[in-house]
Amino acid sequence: MALHAAILFDLDGTLVDSYGDAEDCWGEWADSVGLGDTFDLAPFYGQKRADIIRTLLPQLSQQEIDEHAERVRLAERARVDKVVALPGAAEVLAALPPERWGIVTSNDTEVAQARLRSAGLPVPDVLVSADNVVHPKPHPEGFLLGAEKLGFDPASVVGIDDSPIGISAAKDAGLTAVAVRFRHDVSELSNAHVVADGVKSIECRTQPDGITLTIDGVLL
Repeated sequence: MALHAAILFDLDGTLVDSYGDAEDCWGEWADSVGLGDTFDLAPFYGQKRADIIRTLLPQLSQQEIDEHAERVRLAERARVDKVVALPGAAEVLAALPPERWGIVTSNDTEVAQARLRSAGLPVPDVLVSADNVVHPKPHPEGFLLGAEKLGFDPASVVGIDDSPIGISAAKDAGLTAVAVRFRHDVSELSNAHVVADGVKSIECRTQPDGITLTIDGVLL
């Protein structure tokens, strides 16, 4: 029986669907800076706000980028009425002891907590956000820090993410990387060890010495 010490989840697109609110907030920002007709958030899923703004408006100074990013952050923190838990998320988390799971998100802590609460999901003791790292995904720093905070060797931890950059980050951190389909095609997630059709396809069982995961009935 394959046992894993812990699980680190991505948040948006993995445990919650927050894109309705995110797209509203970013769409309003794009309109305000004259990008409304051409802006599409999809290519930027999983990236930090400042990095998105820098790509779209490279002429801005760092101070201006930070100011725009804060505007979007405050909007996303306040607007969570469309956030819902993805199918299976509540069941997967309920099956795990609090000391054996955490979240690694490219969002900031306040927005992540607000989205979890709005979706009716627990806020974990280990929540690694953009506030805690220097290098965002696809850099492995977030997953490495999450494993450290949980107290386990990264090689014994499973990372679950819906984005190609998140899967790369988990793999480079030495985790077993499980991709969950949300807005990316299977072909875009081919670098994962396993691809699941959402967290609803994942079953976790806690054993005395660890956790077993089955994906679509197949033991990981």
